[in-house]
Amino acid sequence: MNVTSEQRVDINEYIHEDKYLIFGYTPTCGTCKVSERMLDIANEILKLPITKIDLNFHPDFSQQYEIQSVPVLMVMSKGEEQKRIYAFQSVPYLLENLK
Repeated sequence: MNVTSEQRVDINEYIHEDKYLIFGYTPTCGTCKVSERMLDIANEILKLPITKIDLNFHPDFSQQYEIQSVPVLMVMSKGEEQKRIYAFQSVPYLLENLK
């Protein structure tokens, strides 16, 4: 598979931030679409920097962080993983876990 630069995103875009999010998904995942919408609603309130990555184009990232399933939300701080969420459950659940 040839991966173009448009398909890959800069995962380290917010690496110097105290708190930022990395949302990993695949385009064919229905649960990912629902989870992304819940995340967007929660983040309208929280206003955290977020990077959304199609994990099909970031196998190195998936392997490095041992991603087990999608969707995945990683709460990061200055390049270090603080928390990982696989089951998004609800917008209030996300708000509580991202504060």
